[in-house]
Amino acid sequence: MFKEVIIFIVACLVLVKSAEYAVKSVEHIARFLRLTEFVTSFLLVAFVSAMPEGLISLISSLKGDPGIGVGTLLGGNIADLTLILGLVTLAGHPIKIHSSIIKKDLYFAILILLPIILGLNGIISRVDGIILLAAGIGFLITLLKERQYFHKPFQMKDHWIKHFIIFAISIAIMLLSAYFIVQSSHSLSIEIGIPSLIIGLILVALGTTMPEFVFSLQSVRAGHGDMAIGDILGVVVVDACIMMGMLALISPITVNVYILSIIGVFTFLAVLFALLFMRSDGMLTKNEALTMVFLYIAFVVVQILMR
Repeated sequence: MFKEVIIFIVACLVLVKSAEYAVKSVEHIARFLRLTEFVTSFLLVAFVSAMPEGLISLISSLKGDPGIGVGTLLGGNIADLTLILGLVTLAGHPIKIHSSIIKKDLYFAILILLPIILGLNGIISRVDGIILLAAGIGFLITLLKERQYFHKPFQMKDHWIKHFIIFAISIAIMLLSAYFIVQSSHSLSIEIGIPSLIIGLILVALGTTMPEFVFSLQSVRAGHGDMAIGDILGVVVVDACIMMGMLALISPITVNVYILSIIGVFTFLAVLFALLFMRSDGMLTKNEALTMVFLYIAFVVVQILMR
């Protein structure tokens, strides 16, 4: 078991570091697309930040253990909306929210809860996967159509070819490290006797949220709060709809309805608090951030007690 723990830790560190390089490189490439800060972070950076959990999910599904992938995606979403958003605010300054996408709170909430709603019958089928993909793509198209409503055009000058090469190498390293994370997680779940879904919900999910934490923290400290919010919300939508949809298309996912219901309750609370706090006065304060961090701690405690 010690060997699996070492492999898991090293693979997670490599995954996070390669994701950081990928995020930095895609920021530079984005200037050629002339996108605004929020759209850049929501679409490009968010997709890259979501790749660690996405690759882990796809590999776990192909290896016949989708529980790790499902846990990573759903657990990662809760972590992003509570722990990551809260820590970024606590470590930086209160975040001012300008982006009009927050005003589509009902649409956003439905998207995040959609995979849980579809799985309450005990299975997320291929048809459900198509529904998730369609919903996610529809939201991204809506976002692009409303590009003129976003603030601060994204500006950055650099050699895009160099960063494209860095991006490609980073993705390859992420893929390799994701494979080892799945292998070690599967072995650990068997040896310890913990369901792979729980392993994914807590351990793997927490590790794969580090890229968006680093990017968002840097953005807030640089005075780009829209990029921080855009990245976090973008990752959540990509994980809930795009990645989960692809996972279901590869192989229908059987889920424990009881565990999924608990996840659904915390996901609902995470979405509710995040949107209420961001819309209350156009700013995410440190007190609100503390509430979100405590919500994540409660989630982890409940998952441990459920073992």
